[in-house]
Amino acid sequence: MSSTAETPDLPPPPTRNPRSRALVITGVVLVVAFFGLTTFSGFYTDRLWYVSGGYGEVFSTLLWTRVGLFVATGLVMALVVCLNIVLAFRLRPIFVGMGDPNGMGRYRDAITPIRRWVVIGIGAVLLVFTGTSGAGQWRTFLLWRNGGEFGSEDLYFGRDIGFFVFDLPWYHFVVDLAMAVLVLSVRS
Repeated sequence: MSSTAETPDLPPPPTRNPRSRALVITGVVLVVAFFGLTTFSGFYTDRLWYVSGGYGEVFSTLLWTRVGLFVATGLVMALVVCLNIVLAFRLRPIFVGMGDPNGMGRYRDAITPIRRWVVIGIGAVLLVFTGTSGAGQWRTFLLWRNGGEFGSEDLYFGRDIGFFVFDLPWYHFVVDLAMAVLVLSVRS
């Protein structure tokens, strides 16, 4: 008898089909091209409309206000939440008992090798969603920045009515953003 044991033939590991990968890439490119084209057409139409009326400077102000609000609000949310995620990871207890009651050990083991990419992905998603919300507040921001006083006071609060029209909506947005940052930071 031979000393080597016969092992049954195992099937080769499944290989990825290059066609499916090409289809996914093509689908992603088509979706990005569609959204890019519709965004550009709306942007270019608005630009032409403002310039034809002699208000090209108004369009520039609108555009840069939206871009600035997108970047500012998105970065605030993404940086604060990602910083809290990194701090939570560094300050976590290193040793978790043998009887992990909530079963988080498996998730920690799966996430730890790719945690940098997970944090970057979370930050990018938060930046896009919060930035889009902030860019949508361009009217409120411009009213706050360029508002003035009406010259008559509110009878109940004793403040100029211009405060309620121009300032208060912007303060509401800032407080809402701060609360969202706080809630997401505490949850992370």
